[in-house]
Amino acid sequence: MKRSILVSLLLVVGLLITPPLVAAEEALSPEALEIADALNCPVCEGLSVRDSNSQLSQDMRRQIQRMLDEGKTRQEVLDYFVDRYGVGVLREPPKEGFVLTLWWGPVIGLAVGVVVLATFLRQRRARGKRAVATGDVDEAAGADLQAYEQRLLREIDRMDAPTS
Repeated sequence: MKRSILVSLLLVVGLLITPPLVAAEEALSPEALEIADALNCPVCEGLSVRDSNSQLSQDMRRQIQRMLDEGKTRQEVLDYFVDRYGVGVLREPPKEGFVLTLWWGPVIGLAVGVVVLATFLRQRRARGKRAVATGDVDEAAGADLQAYEQRLLREIDRMDAPTS
């Protein structure tokens, strides 16, 4: 009997303590949640401040709500966290400066690759046309073919030779 009363009392106390914790998480305004979603958690890999359960993210969410309650704008809140943690804290960093290089680097690399490939193919085609015009193709191909034929005959003879 005493045991069931103790369990019931602990259950009631647990239920009374839990709602304030949940309410603290739910006390964030929609704008605060949106800002928290726009920031990377500095501790967690690949999680936003909104999705992370780390202590730092919880503190950041409270700071966001506090700043919004003080009348700060979204941009002021974002600037505050960028000043503290750097541009890497933004989930979508601005496309300027070095970050712009990261966006255009692959495009420039692809363009350079296309130019190099086109130059190589053009030179190869010109070399082939020159060889055909001078008649070097037949001589070069004939010499290669003869060397291959001789090697093939040597290999066949070696295979046909009796082994002792």
